[in-house]
Amino acid sequence: MIIYYISQFVLVLGNLMTYAIIGRILFSWFSMGNNGRPTNRFAMILNDITDPVMNLAKKIPHTVGMLDLSPMIALIGVDLVVRLVIFLLGKIYI
Repeated sequence: MIIYYISQFVLVLGNLMTYAIIGRILFSWFSMGNNGRPTNRFAMILNDITDPVMNLAKKIPHTVGMLDLSPMIALIGVDLVVRLVIFLLGKIYI
């Protein structure tokens, strides 16, 4: 039963990180005139939450022309990590 709760916690944490990355993307579109620095308090919080994941994604070659693909790499990475943890928890339970 505890494995179920841990897997649900990992799923919720992964979903929250996914939503935070999407929120960061949306806020970055609206703050283009500020040299990329967020002025909104909520945008600053989103940047603080997602910076560790985004910094890892930026280490991978991630540009196609002027298009930055690091948020997409971060979203795929979060999904893969969540799936891996749930798979390993399932192996422990069996």
